[in-house]
Amino acid sequence: MKRYVKRFISLFMCLALMLSVCSAGALAVEYKAEPKVQSETVEYDYDFSFELPDVNSIFAGLAPLDSFDTFLANLTKVLYNVLNIVVEKLVKSICNVYPDPAGWDTIDNYGGENFLPGRSTYQTSAGDGNYWSLGYASRSIIPEDVENGSYYIGRDLMNKKAVGVYDDQRIRVTVIDDNSGEGAVVLGVIDSLGVTSTDVRSIRAGVLEYCKANNIDVASINITATHCHSGLDTQGVSTEFFYKLFANGLNNKYQIFDELPFLEAPTYFKQYFIEQSILAIKEAFADAEAGSMYFSSIDASEFIEDKRGLVSKEDIPEIASLYFVPDSGSEVTYISDISCHPTSFSASHNLVGSDYIYYLDQYIKENTGGNFMMLQGAVGQLSRDNIVGDTTGMDEYEAWGASTKELGENFAKLIVAADYSVELDPILNAKHKDIMVSSENSILVLACETKLVNNTVYYDENGEPVMSSEIGYVEFGHKVGFALFPGEFYPEVFWGADIIGGTSWDGTEWQYDSLANSVDGVSVYAVCLANDAIGYVLTDNNFAFMGHIIGEGTSDEVLSAGKHIGSFLVGEYLDLVDDMVK
Repeated sequence: MKRYVKRFISLFMCLALMLSVCSAGALAVEYKAEPKVQSETVEYDYDFSFELPDVNSIFAGLAPLDSFDTFLANLTKVLYNVLNIVVEKLVKSICNVYPDPAGWDTIDNYGGENFLPGRSTYQTSAGDGNYWSLGYASRSIIPEDVENGSYYIGRDLMNKKAVGVYDDQRIRVTVIDDNSGEGAVVLGVIDSLGVTSTDVRSIRAGVLEYCKANNIDVASINITATHCHSGLDTQGVSTEFFYKLFANGLNNKYQIFDELPFLEAPTYFKQYFIEQSILAIKEAFADAEAGSMYFSSIDASEFIEDKRGLVSKEDIPEIASLYFVPDSGSEVTYISDISCHPTSFSASHNLVGSDYIYYLDQYIKENTGGNFMMLQGAVGQLSRDNIVGDTTGMDEYEAWGASTKELGENFAKLIVAADYSVELDPILNAKHKDIMVSSENSILVLACETKLVNNTVYYDENGEPVMSSEIGYVEFGHKVGFALFPGEFYPEVFWGADIIGGTSWDGTEWQYDSLANSVDGVSVYAVCLANDAIGYVLTDNNFAFMGHIIGEGTSDEVLSAGKHIGSFLVGEYLDLVDDMVK
């Protein structure tokens, strides 16, 4: 009962504070901006309308009263739901009076620049003359002057500046083709929290220019993130929030600077990692050679746990690992989809690193001579387990990375020792869908307005802001598929709510079964933070405001596009694969 009392008191104080700074009008009046495009500038007419809170959303999911603990739990939930409405109303009001960045436009003017739809046909058998080819490349994205204290670590809003490098931060790339004439598929992954669609498409622009100049057919270019919490900030989310909040308000209005003063280093780094990514992809194209492709599904649950305590060990997603063996006898390549947070190395050290991925890569290189690339699965709150890190004989500096090294090497040993007896025929499929994401959470819109992130925003026909994004699907041998989703997917969104025992915040059910069998005859695995980073993606029914504060079984709305983003993305994905196989 004590935990409910503490939560109730903290919530009551938080709500009282919010009500003291928000006028009654902020709760009831919603500013609705109706964009008009005149001389390429978006202007607004404001309509002030009274809107009552949704009572059902406040009292949804309450448990039957059978004890005082249940009463306190219900009261806590009601207060959190009210707080959600208060914050959303307040932030939306701020968004609607905050000047928009230059370039925001209506959706009618969206041209889909540097979006690739994928391959034109869906193949279920290998054509005559098909054969696998794969090229690999890896480059560091750390600037030479990283120790000068000007670059930010992408962890949170605390403005942590890097003082040095602990291991590395890289982009790793594979270029894969079945040589059917349908075009190559690029898989790239950057050690970072995430990469925005705007920057992904900038990388694509450079690669497409290279491919055109060299008569290379490419059908699909994908940039994902490992989601490590100790790399340099590739998005801007950890770079001087309050400075950007106030300074960009003025700059958006009066266009004083092209870029804000004193942020030259983060601006340079963003362009630097884009350039390094383009170079790595070019190198991977040049490295391509023929070979054979194999697959293994690997149980790594011994080393992974759900921090919420909802996903059992038996339901932890397995590692999906591709294994390419060149005909020439040169380096093999492992491509492994792992669902585990890279958070073993503390960002409090202010040292740049890529967490367990660095040691995983290093172990494979040292013990097999092979290449490695990690894709991040439906990660949610999945993190390391049974890893303590033996620090015997280590100095303090070495000890900082002990658990990180242990986790990486344990994953590597499983991947190298796996049974790769399943050979994949040279059949490669890739399809992508351009989508517009509506944000029910105005905090995400405010992040775009303040240029905390540079996602491209448009206004739809109702005058509501929407963000350009995409989903995708890549398939190997008509046996193994990767479903590519923007944002940080929670495992139950992809694998079905059964894995969390029907836990629900609002008392409803999640309407989708597991997507693992969403394509007939294919085992499908999730890859998140693919081609965009739009925050947490939860099941609609288990979506709650400030979830980490609430406690067990819930997750954050603060870093998400909203309550219905899970069902929206799953629905769009199912439409994509349905159209693909027709």
